[in-house]
Amino acid sequence: MTSASTVYVVAVDSTPRSARALEVASMLGAALGESGELHIIHVLPAAPPPSVMGVGVMADPVELLAAGRLVLDGACAAAATRFKGKITGHLAAGDPWREIVQAAATLGADLLVVGTADRTGVERLALGSVAGNVARHAGCPVLVVRPKDHHMQTEPGIEAPCPDCVATQAKTMRKQLWCERHAAHHPQGRLHYELPPTFALGSMNFRP
Repeated sequence: MTSASTVYVVAVDSTPRSARALEVASMLGAALGESGELHIIHVLPAAPPPSVMGVGVMADPVELLAAGRLVLDGACAAAATRFKGKITGHLAAGDPWREIVQAAATLGADLLVVGTADRTGVERLALGSVAGNVARHAGCPVLVVRPKDHHMQTEPGIEAPCPDCVATQAKTMRKQLWCERHAAHHPQGRLHYELPPTFALGSMNFRP
């Protein structure tokens, strides 16, 4: 860390995935209890995106700039509801991942936050390349934020959470993690430990 305060950089656009990334970055800064700095960057396209027919769609640069400012102003206002430190907005134009990484380098970021979403086909490839390239090339830790949805598990061997366990956690304010069926023998029980009350007094024991 090269500065007295912690520097967060979060990339935003006009999609729900960026709203979630901004929310996480703001809450993280607030939870750490530091004054800190939150820098919000929005990247404008340097060239018009190709249409489905492969023909570029001309866009008015003034309109693009105005739309970018609206996105940035909205993000700064949303962040201010949680993050009480210094908030600065940045507009850039060019290749998104390069501009995001450059901003993090220029600002001496301690943490860079980017969002990603589950998509299919070409759209998934385009979105994934931004977060992936940022994670590969940034010179600081990168937090990739995706929507929280443990119920939409598609990977083989990864099960969705038990609805009864989820209900039990909510009902008991997470004091109890498993439902009655899983309390006696949970498949991940071997990974679950609680610190005994005397742990901070020198005890080195764990109880399952």
